[in-house]
Amino acid sequence: MIAPIYFYNDFNLAKTFCITSELQDISYAVFWQDVVKQSTEIKRLEQQTWALWEQDSYEFIVLLFAGLLANKTILLPPNRVRDLEQKFEQDNIYFLSRQTLSTSEHLVDHSSLFELCNEAFLNRTKMIFYTSGSTGEPKMIERTLMQLLNEVRGLAESFELDEQCVAIATVSHQHIYGLLFKLLLPLATQRCFYNPQLAFPEDVIHAQDCLAQRALANYVISSPALLKRWTKDLLLKQSEVIFSSGGKLDAGLRNHLNVSIVEVLGSSETGGIAHRCEDHAVWTAFNNVEIQISAQSQLMVMSNHAGEQGLIVTGDAAEWSDVSQKQFNLLGRLDRIIKLEEKRLSLDAIEQSINLLSEVEQNHTLLLDHHNRQMLGCIVVLSVEAQQQLRDMDKAAFIKQLKQQLQFQLESIAIPRQWRFLSQIPQNAQSKINKNYLKALFSVMLEPVILSQWQEQDSEYLSLEFPPELECFKGHFPNQPIYPGVGQISFIQKFAKDIWPDLIWCQGVEQLKFQNLIRPYTVVKLKLSRKEHKVSFEMTTEQATLASGRLLFAVDGL
Repeated sequence: MIAPIYFYNDFNLAKTFCITSELQDISYAVFWQDVVKQSTEIKRLEQQTWALWEQDSYEFIVLLFAGLLANKTILLPPNRVRDLEQKFEQDNIYFLSRQTLSTSEHLVDHSSLFELCNEAFLNRTKMIFYTSGSTGEPKMIERTLMQLLNEVRGLAESFELDEQCVAIATVSHQHIYGLLFKLLLPLATQRCFYNPQLAFPEDVIHAQDCLAQRALANYVISSPALLKRWTKDLLLKQSEVIFSSGGKLDAGLRNHLNVSIVEVLGSSETGGIAHRCEDHAVWTAFNNVEIQISAQSQLMVMSNHAGEQGLIVTGDAAEWSDVSQKQFNLLGRLDRIIKLEEKRLSLDAIEQSINLLSEVEQNHTLLLDHHNRQMLGCIVVLSVEAQQQLRDMDKAAFIKQLKQQLQFQLESIAIPRQWRFLSQIPQNAQSKINKNYLKALFSVMLEPVILSQWQEQDSEYLSLEFPPELECFKGHFPNQPIYPGVGQISFIQKFAKDIWPDLIWCQGVEQLKFQNLIRPYTVVKLKLSRKEHKVSFEMTTEQATLASGRLLFAVDGL
């Protein structure tokens, strides 16, 4: 336990606050100086509410605290796409960016930072988070800086970490989980963080190698989606613990890593609720979280860090294991109990039955609205052998084969009618499943499926899969379908405009090359890099480059 905990401490400003990708140190003194200078400029801005979206973790936390010290309300959106920007602009809300300093360099007065130890200031300072939108449209959750400080205190009391331990993250700081564990926990406990957001297990190992040269221990903030891609030969180095949140960790996955994994249960509405260190273990509530379980098995929580006062119904079913120790078992999501043709079904139970098939590694089952009726759809990740079997035979025959096996485990109405086969379940930047996006995969498909998206340095990356149901495959050609070049340019334009909202339309191409064919089930990596109004792209597989070129855009305001 570390006490007292504040966001601002002036007793050791020389300590390292952030380690850059070039392994340069940024001290607490430099950080707070940056905050004060930016806060002075932000105070002059007219608008009261500002949206904040910064890929760089250091730039993000500078602007976050600068905006709060300037008494602005900071809104943390789930993305920064054109439609969202236009919606914000209608409400006179704009995205905050680093301000040009209007005063000459001089010794900065840090006295304003003591507001961060003032309870009245902490209680009135507002941030607005968005839920992940995994079960519908994202909704806004208001949190005060005091509530976040309370949560950080709870984390510091629950987990013992070395004083020199460096935070390394594969998750985004835009989501509350990444913000708390990567940025605010180090800040409040006088530790430091490694600035880049890492995309792959190999990136984590490389970062640990670099930090090990300075004899620095680390802890890793990650998600089930990335941890699933870990292999036993990738050994973590000088790592004290891995934190995982955002979804259920698959049983047996802990055996692939040489460091303990702590699962954290929580949500944007509730904040952190509980944690556990073993598969199928009971959950233990954080010290400042009160747990109640209703007669209908609804898990309800109350804490001094939640976005709402009083008891919050979580949507999870639970049962007590040990009331005195605040330990409980989770029984599944209540919103995954559905009614189909007057029959009550559990989507969790259906998924468990499908996962028992030897052909299936993972699946996600959901309720679809299809031509004025409801039916079940299933997105399946197949084993390597089953993937080849699917390619060698007719899809309808393969599905019939799966259904025949399921008739011994599920009643007829519980067997999905619609099927999609992908190499992984698509997830958003917060490693969450987006229910609406998955439903769209069962409608007319005009674009390849975005399996995941990440940033490395100045480039954006998307992992894309081309299922055979894509419209561009139809009739092009009947027996040997390939994805046409004009279709590739079309979706690349759209993805670029989603990432950079000021791009209006594509008005030309340069150095365009189509080097290899894209066939059904191909998984590609799309790299997008921007310089002024030009967006360069490259699509590759592990074996070859498929296409490359440069798109010329008209830009808003130019």
